[in-house]
Amino acid sequence: MDMGGMGGMAKPAHACKISMLWNWYTVDSCFIARSWHVKSKGAFAGSCIGVFFLVFAAQWLHRFCRELDNAIVARRRQQALNVVDTSSEDSKTKSYPSPLGSSPNPYIYTLSHKWLFFSQPNDLVPSPLEHVLRSVLYTVEWGLSYIIMLLFMYYNGYIIISCILGALFGKLAFSYNEPLTCNDDEDRKCCK
Repeated sequence: MDMGGMGGMAKPAHACKISMLWNWYTVDSCFIARSWHVKSKGAFAGSCIGVFFLVFAAQWLHRFCRELDNAIVARRRQQALNVVDTSSEDSKTKSYPSPLGSSPNPYIYTLSHKWLFFSQPNDLVPSPLEHVLRSVLYTVEWGLSYIIMLLFMYYNGYIIISCILGALFGKLAFSYNEPLTCNDDEDRKCCK
């Protein structure tokens, strides 16, 4: 067998350039999967534009989820107002269970997980279908966050700048009319 041509294993013409250090690679850079192998400057520009819009879309999704929650709360409040209590005397004497259940200690109540299965009478909880929808949207938002994090981990300056600009313009576009006040009805989401 003649193996004369096998002596110096040639490097493929378009090998992926991946670095765990800050870099400015454009052509032959790869991101997330081998199928995302950038082979030209135009493809790299398209990748940067795509990353920008990915982060921009993540900002839109974040605002969409908050607005969905607000709409669910508004509808639940309206439904609560529409409920007519015919016995006003009974409503004055009606007592609701303590938010802590039978335990005066908030730590014991929290560890008992009663809050997971029983809501308080005044709680505004979504319907099962709304809960499934909110969970799916949260999962998509969470997944997008990790994809963006993986893109950052390539330490490519152009991709990082594209992510930062996508976040900036997404925040500018989708939170310009967002209320700034925090009140008791809103939980930690009001201050994100």
